[in-house]
Amino acid sequence: MSNTGKGKKLASFNCEQKLWEQFILRCQSKGTTATATLTHFIEMYLDGSLDNLDAVANHDLEKNGLDSRIKEIVEEYLQQNLTDNLSSGDAQTISAIYSRLDQLEAQINNKSRSIETHSHPQPDELGQKFESMTSRIEQLADAIRKIQIYLNNQPKQRGKSYGRSSYAQASTPRMKPLTEVGLASRLGVNVETLREQTAKLPPPLFVSWCKGKDSSSMGWEFNEETGFYHPAT
Repeated sequence: MSNTGKGKKLASFNCEQKLWEQFILRCQSKGTTATATLTHFIEMYLDGSLDNLDAVANHDLEKNGLDSRIKEIVEEYLQQNLTDNLSSGDAQTISAIYSRLDQLEAQINNKSRSIETHSHPQPDELGQKFESMTSRIEQLADAIRKIQIYLNNQPKQRGKSYGRSSYAQASTPRMKPLTEVGLASRLGVNVETLREQTAKLPPPLFVSWCKGKDSSSMGWEFNEETGFYHPAT
C-alpha cells in the first residue's frame, strides 16, 4: 500500500485484466465506481455480513456428486447397450437417456436456487462454476449423439420374420428413393419442415413421423451416403 492522504492508503492487488475490466463496467452500469464498491464490500466483510462468503467461494460442485453422476450415466449406458443386441428398442433407450439429462439439469437448477437462497456468492465466481457445469452437460449430450449414430449404423436383426418380409416385398412394388423435394411433396409438407425433422428426430422417431404423414403409412429414412430418402425396412 502507498499513502494517498490522511487516514487513507492506496491498495493494489493482482487481478486478471479481463475480470477487472468487467468489474469496472459492472460498477459503471450501477452508477457507482470500483473504489466505492470495493470499500462497501470490505465494510460488509468486517461487520460480519458476509461470514458465509468463504464457504461459498470454496464450494466445489464436484462434491455434490454431479460429476460422478455424469460418469455413471455414460458408463451405465455403454454397458447396457453397446454390448447387447442393438436392433430393437433404440428409440426408447435414447429417450430414457434424454430424460436423465433433464433430471441432471433439474439438479443443477435446484442447487443454484439453494445457493442463492442461503448465501450471497460473488456473481462472477458463481457464474463461472455454472458455465463449467453447462459445458459438461453439452459434452455429455454430444457423447450421446455419437452413441446414437453408432447405434444407427449397427445391422438390424431380422430373425425369423425373414420369410414373411420376403413375401411382403415380393407382393408389394418396391418404392424408389426420393429426393427431399419428392418426399416433402409425398408427405404434404414443405422442404424446410422435412429438413428440420430430419435433423431433430432420431432415425426411429423420424420413420414414425413419416408414417403418420405418408398416404400409404410408409416410413422413410435418410441415407447420408446417397443423399436420398429410402423406404424404411
